[in-house]
Amino acid sequence: MPRILVCSDSHGRADLLALAYDQQPKAEALVFLGDGLSDTGIFSSSGKTHYLVRGNCDAGAQIPATQGFLFGGKNIMCTHGHRYYVKHSLDELLRHAKQHAFDLVLYGHTHVPRVDYIDGIYFFNPGSLWQDKSYGFVDVSPAGIVCQNLRARVY
Repeated sequence: MPRILVCSDSHGRADLLALAYDQQPKAEALVFLGDGLSDTGIFSSSGKTHYLVRGNCDAGAQIPATQGFLFGGKNIMCTHGHRYYVKHSLDELLRHAKQHAFDLVLYGHTHVPRVDYIDGIYFFNPGSLWQDKSYGFVDVSPAGIVCQNLRARVY
């Protein structure tokens, strides 16, 4: 079953991003949702497909704020979320997702792990690696989408 490692908001903790990467060896794709782009060297050097978006703390980064990709037959959107006001509601994000026929929306910014299913679209926030060592993964199969939040285990 194809798996995506999803991380966000590392804020200088490249060690925690590397730890999450090490703890999900089955991940075929890697997603970082902003606020710590300088921490993503492990993703770039992994040889795996990876998607990066910039957050509100990634000033000057030449990375898109939002991007979409196909994975396992699903249309997936990545964004940090600040431009969609996700700290207040998912309404703007839902509107955008419906307009572009996304099956799954990955977002960060709030530092709060969350999984929602609204109007046939999954919304997944992996939380913050920096704040509480939170990250997640998404499994995609013909049967559907499964989103799981985890905490990095520090040994």
